[in-house]
Amino acid sequence: MKTHILLLSSAIALSTLSVDAHANSTPNAPHIYVKGEATVTTMPDYVQLSVGIVEIDKDLIDAKNKADKTMAKAIKLVKELGIKDGNINAGHISINRESQYNRSSGEQEFKGFRVSRTLSVKLSQIEKYPQLLQNLVNNGINQINQTQFLASNYEELHKQAQKLAIQDARKAAKELSADYGVELKGLYTASLSPMNVPAQPYARSEKTMMVADSAPGNFVPDAYHAGEIKVTASSYAVYFID
Repeated sequence: MKTHILLLSSAIALSTLSVDAHANSTPNAPHIYVKGEATVTTMPDYVQLSVGIVEIDKDLIDAKNKADKTMAKAIKLVKELGIKDGNINAGHISINRESQYNRSSGEQEFKGFRVSRTLSVKLSQIEKYPQLLQNLVNNGINQINQTQFLASNYEELHKQAQKLAIQDARKAAKELSADYGVELKGLYTASLSPMNVPAQPYARSEKTMMVADSAPGNFVPDAYHAGEIKVTASSYAVYFID
């Protein structure tokens, strides 16, 4: 899996004195407020797919039997691709009365019972996604509810992005203080979410791209392109200056 890291910093200088409403976020002393950002980009390594079958019939038993038979075929097709039972969920069923408005009579007419079944699958072999989807449609699945291309190491990448964002905020503080010809003192406060301050960030134009060594990910055929997954984190910090 190939991983890219994009760093982007923004920083702002604040007034020497803080407004009382923002006293918790900024000190009553000369300071600067900086923001660091980092985006880790990677390729997905599994697909979370949700499909369904809908049958409408005035005979409820017939409608349910049709939906059940189609779902049984779908589960069989999924297992033939090597997907384990733990990654297959086909327990949901919904039954509702379906009506249609008759303009001539001005009344709602009973159309039949609507029986819906849903199948959720986690597919680790992304290259098999087009084949799986086509097989399901060919065998009666008539709803594609949701498809998500995901990364199994998302949490790890998010922690990595957070650390990089903190580093980027520190770098932004050093650069900003140097640009203004002031000395950077100690850290007053830091947060991974925006602080309650009355100022807009100044975005630096410098961007740094880094590539981490890792194995290439699976490729998706031309008909389906998963694209990259971006994991972004931010860091905010207030530093004393002199």
